[in-house]
Formats: sequence, structure tokens, C-alpha cells
Amino acid sequence: MIRLPPRTPIALTALGVAPFVIGSIGAYTDTVLTLFPYRSVESVIHYGIIILSFMTGILWGFASKDDGKSSYAYITSVLPALYVFFFVVGTDADRLEALMFGFAIILSIDLSFQQAKLAPNWWMSLRIPATLVVLASLYLTRISV
Repeated sequence: MIRLPPRTPIALTALGVAPFVIGSIGAYTDTVLTLFPYRSVESVIHYGIIILSFMTGILWGFASKDDGKSSYAYITSVLPALYVFFFVVGTDADRLEALMFGFAIILSIDLSFQQAKLAPNWWMSLRIPATLVVLASLYLTRISV
């Protein structure tokens, strides 16, 4: 049974994806959202790096629920941060493509944690829409480069 997430995680996730949307819009124009200074390709890339790394911390928290029974959860939880360090490099286009791949992969990690009952039962109903918005924003930013 799919449960809806609590209101607070929904609101915070919406706030968390907003910089991706604002940045991708800003990649196309200087006149939109002028009150928001972080509206560029570079800001989308930097924010993507931050959030992908942030997700590592969330996954580590989920892994700790396993009480050390399996090292798989711990190892998997640190992969997004290592991925950012080693692979989100190069031109803006390269980094945006690497971030798109990273966010797609982390969704599969989320699913494996959900199936292992390490994540809340509402986790995927929050992560799937958020990831789709992030991927769309990264893609739109990528084609602007």
C-alpha cells in the first residue's frame, strides 16, 4: 500500500526542488526571477552537487536502521557522494549529464532501501515526483548549454 508522505517532508521537498526549477529557467533568461540571484547553469550544477551529496546523508541514516547486519546498505549509502567527487567533472554539459545520471541512479538506491524496509513506507511517493522534477530541470538546463 502506497502512503502519502507527511506534510512537512512534502513542503521541504518542494522547497528543495525549487532551486533546480528556478536555475533552469534562469539558464534561458536574465530577466526572469531577478530577485533570486542563483538562476544560472552554474547554480544548478552546484546545487545538484549539494543535493546529491545530501542524499548520501539520508541514505546513511536509513542504513543505520539495519543495525550493521549488512554492509551493503552502508556501502550503497556513500556511493552518491563518491560519484559526485569522481564523476561530476568537466564542462558544464558534462557535469549536468553526470548529475542526471546520478539522480537517476540514486532513485534506484532509494527503491532498494524502500524494499529493504530501511526507508519510510511513503519514501518513494515523495522521491519519484521530486526526482522527475530534478531530472527535467537538469535536462532543460543541459540543452541550454
